[in-house]
Amino acid sequence: MTGRVTPLGLSMLAVAAWALSLAVLSARAELFVVALPLLVVLATLARRAPLPDERIDHEISGDRVFEGERVTVTVTVTASSPISLIELLGPLPAGSAVVSGSHRAVMTLGAGQTGRWSYEIQFPSRGVYDLGTIIVRIRDRFSLRTGERRHVDPKPLRVYPRTVPLRSLPRPAHAQASVGDYVSAALGEGIEPGDIRQFAPGDRVRQVNWRASLRLGKLYVTQHHRERNADVVLMLDTLAEAGTAPETTLDLAVRAAASLATAYLARKDRVGLVNYGGVMQWVKPGFGRVQYERLADALVRASVVFTYVAKDLVLVPPRVLPPQALVIAITPLLDRRFTQAVLDLAARGFDMVVLAISPVEVTRATLAPSRAIDLACRLWTLERHAQLGELRRHGFPVLEWCPPEPLEVALAGAWRGRPRLAFAG
Repeated sequence: MTGRVTPLGLSMLAVAAWALSLAVLSARAELFVVALPLLVVLATLARRAPLPDERIDHEISGDRVFEGERVTVTVTVTASSPISLIELLGPLPAGSAVVSGSHRAVMTLGAGQTGRWSYEIQFPSRGVYDLGTIIVRIRDRFSLRTGERRHVDPKPLRVYPRTVPLRSLPRPAHAQASVGDYVSAALGEGIEPGDIRQFAPGDRVRQVNWRASLRLGKLYVTQHHRERNADVVLMLDTLAEAGTAPETTLDLAVRAAASLATAYLARKDRVGLVNYGGVMQWVKPGFGRVQYERLADALVRASVVFTYVAKDLVLVPPRVLPPQALVIAITPLLDRRFTQAVLDLAARGFDMVVLAISPVEVTRATLAPSRAIDLACRLWTLERHAQLGELRRHGFPVLEWCPPEPLEVALAGAWRGRPRLAFAG
């Protein structure tokens, strides 16, 4: 612990020095009487008595939360020797806010006594935060000397993007070999009735269609369509963003990606992620709870990295971009390089869907209202409509999401009238 003299001690030292100087110069004894008590008190500074010792423990209510949720920080202080005054500053990361209690506590403890206090922090935006540093300040009984140190006990906290339940989802064009919720055109095990044919050796009795058999005088069985899953790759645009945190276009895109990932994983689909930006990162498709943790960790760290270099998706391994995967590109369409990457994937035969996030209202919210701003936003909207129309002419769905409208409204037009999926395998 680093010890130093407090401003009060320095002030008393200055007053005592002035009193002694004036006493010598003016030869007045009463000034010595004034300086004497100060000198006695300041003599304790020269003694350098050791500062009291203490033990600090702290814990947080959880290490994974969603945006807008609260985390409770509890700090416990145990004094090994009497402490006249101890001040503690609990962790308060940038971007967070105290919603209950205070992250600062001051207390006096006797030998062996324990003090405890807690407070709640709210995190409005996603990210990885550290709640493991507590600043400790201890003063002596006269507040002339103070000691300060940092209690470091790493407590990482991941704030995941909040999700919304989705019903309307873009329907994949190809099914895979694993069991899922999509009805395939191939016949086999399933619950969706398909065709009726005559009984053959090896058919199960429970497949017999008794109505058709009694009507036609022969045994007939009902064939069912197989139920398969699909590969879905979310392609996130991290080349540029508009707005201010926590409502930038990138924040909205991350929340949309998290919601889509949750919905597709609930349908037993394999979901992957590609962050297309200055630094390309990806998560290969998978399914289950563990896969959601991988996707959420990647989305939490998504950020805009400026670059002049156009990234080539050919460098992405085939296991990350399976040939028959549904690729959902989530972008504000602020950088032409991302649009070109989408067109390249469509030309390579990928099943593409573009979710275009409108940056107009997000940007308008950061500016002071004026007629010039309204006119600029109207012109920007017209330009974006032309841009979306150009993308639609390439033959793949382009969905426009205009926050603050719900994401479900934008996805309502995602259905593309495919009664059966092509079966891969």
